Amino acid sequence: MELTELERLRVEKLERLRAGGIEPYPRRVTRTHTIAEALVALEAAEAAGQEGPQVAVAGRVRSVRVMGKVTFAHIEDGSGSIQLFLRIQDVGEETYELFKQDFDLGDFVGAEGTLMRTRTGERSVLVSQIRMLAKAISPLPAIKEKEVDGEPVRYTTFSNVEERYRQRYADLASNPEVREVFRVRARTINALRRFFDEHDFLEVETPILQPVYGGAAARPFVTHHHQLHQDLYLRIAFELYLKRLLVGMYDRVYEIGHDFRNEGVSDRHNPEFTQLEF
Repeated sequence: MELTELERLRVEKLERLRAGGIEPYPRRVTRTHTIAEALVALEAAEAAGQEGPQVAVAGRVRSVRVMGKVTFAHIEDGSGSIQLFLRIQDVGEETYELFKQDFDLGDFVGAEGTLMRTRTGERSVLVSQIRMLAKAISPLPAIKEKEVDGEPVRYTTFSNVEERYRQRYADLASNPEVREVFRVRARTINALRRFFDEHDFLEVETPILQPVYGGAAARPFVTHHHQLHQDLYLRIAFELYLKRLLVGMYDRVYEIGHDFRNEGVSDRHNPEFTQLEF
């Protein structure tokens, strides 16, 4: 695939970093706090009447504002976002110019410094060291934040539903509410497991490839086992194998897993889906 002009510029920056002895994809990362933990640590220090602690945080660069010898940037990890406050006298002229020229939106960076609040009250890291953790070649969709009734609201150019589904990684990176859907799903499945475990059900795993499909009225996906010279089917339900376990003297069993049905596709119906049977 041919690179876009913006991607070529980013590749040039990557090569410039390497030529300067900087590895744009280091193997080790120093991080003492997630961003959420850093914010809690700052509030705890303020409540105790102390200065903000030293932290090392890491995240994706979301915005940059260069104001002469001072730069403000926002980074984001899976737990939240925080502002980086860079001053040329703290990080040094060479590092400051490097950040301005070769760091881009979407890059993952690591920053060390002191937690503080700016004059406007924004929680920030007064940066003493900053380094590249992963150089982004393909830019993410543009995102802007605006306060509405005191709450931050995000606006993004990445709004086409079909594009969002085809590029799920970009959708997740751009929309925190979509990431929350995945977290809710995980918590729901964990809650179901706890319920059945507490009621003495045994969680089991049944075969995905089956010689006979059944348990539901659905068209299966067909594959072929070359060693056995046999057609097999991706399961459409757990039912038949769960019943065999009942015959084997397991009184209470359940399974949470994927089933596959060779049927229509819509935003509410997918050929591969998660199902619970007990």
